[in-house]
Amino acid sequence: MPLPEFTQIYLFIGACLALVSIPGPAVAFIVVRGVSEGTKAALRTAAGIAVGNLCQALAAAFGLAALLVSYPSVYLWIKYAGASYLIYLGLRSFFAKANSRASIDNKRNSPSFPQGVLVGLLNPKVALFLLAFLPQFTNSENGELWLQLLYLGFGFVFIGWLGDSTWALFAGLASARLQRNNDLSWGRFAAGIVYCAVGITTAIWSG
Repeated sequence: MPLPEFTQIYLFIGACLALVSIPGPAVAFIVVRGVSEGTKAALRTAAGIAVGNLCQALAAAFGLAALLVSYPSVYLWIKYAGASYLIYLGLRSFFAKANSRASIDNKRNSPSFPQGVLVGLLNPKVALFLLAFLPQFTNSENGELWLQLLYLGFGFVFIGWLGDSTWALFAGLASARLQRNNDLSWGRFAAGIVYCAVGITTAIWSG
């Protein structure tokens, strides 16, 4: 006997909230961006990651994510591309100029949103996770499977965006305190360390 639809929704929301509460590479990326560049940059990064995850959800709903299972070389290529991009951002943070007028202007014009989109897109584990996670909350009696996956994917991305935005706000508060203490260089070096660490971990983590 299939579960009532409202029960499935409640279970799905609860599972999403539990998953969102566990910080991952995306959260680390958002927090470091917020500490080093402020609340607005962190929120733009969170929005970009949400767009990237939305593309992953669409891929899962329409079966494109299954290609990652069928062609492991594609999965590895995307994984290493994402890891390389994060390491590049880390090295760029290390060599960025400290507290010059130009660096302040660069922060205001920082491409936080497109970088967030790339981070979301270049993480094939998200697509594989959605491919395994979302079908647990579908029901053959509730209509087309792809449409259910699409709705569930939108819900997961929205809940994830709310969680990421919350992290962004807290990171912005930390950034404001660092600015008052004239300790912005700490955020720049922390950004480099975290970006490189997440990139290396992504590259060597199997699965």
